[in-house]
Amino acid sequence: MAEGNGVLVVWTDIPAEIEEEFNAWYNTEHIPQLIREVPGFLAGRRYVSVMGKPKYVTIYDLVDEKVDVSEAFLKVRQNRTPWTLRMVPKMQNLKMGFFKKIFAHGNRPDHDAEFILTVRLNTPADHEKDFNTWYNEDHVPALSSVKGVYCGRRYQINEGDPKYLAVYEMNDPNIVKTAEWKAASDYGRTKEIFPYLNDLHTVVARRIFPE
Repeated sequence: MAEGNGVLVVWTDIPAEIEEEFNAWYNTEHIPQLIREVPGFLAGRRYVSVMGKPKYVTIYDLVDEKVDVSEAFLKVRQNRTPWTLRMVPKMQNLKMGFFKKIFAHGNRPDHDAEFILTVRLNTPADHEKDFNTWYNEDHVPALSSVKGVYCGRRYQINEGDPKYLAVYEMNDPNIVKTAEWKAASDYGRTKEIFPYLNDLHTVVARRIFPE
């Protein structure tokens, strides 16, 4: 499975009346075009939310987070297809970012995970060192050890907000409701760090592409 040192992640809603066309565009034109025409785009996966908003999440595996300034990527952005020109303005509550991988724990499955959890958040600069130590040493390893969780990855955004992203891959969305998950969430220095977790956005989503 392709995995580089960066990701592009897109969160969005879409009006119900064009949802079918939106999904067709994304699956049959948009993702294939980026993979085909932009070196550094390794793979693309799409998910639909089962908990949290926005409704759709797309994750592209990148060689690294600098693909956004490559000549090939800028060419695609500046020469959008007619279908892309029609779809992009319809996207609502759009959030996106190019992220650098800063920590990984566990192994991704041989096939794309059935579900993901994305967690976006900030922390004050004066608590950032302790925040990152807790996240890497306590939090991600504990959550990744919960039965049904394959792995956890942490990222830092190039530009934008929130600054930090964590992505967990799992086989069941209800894992996040279990007592085991709650215990793992509270493991280690969580009580000390929790007051400094700001701008928290979470989405649990089911993979819809590739099927």
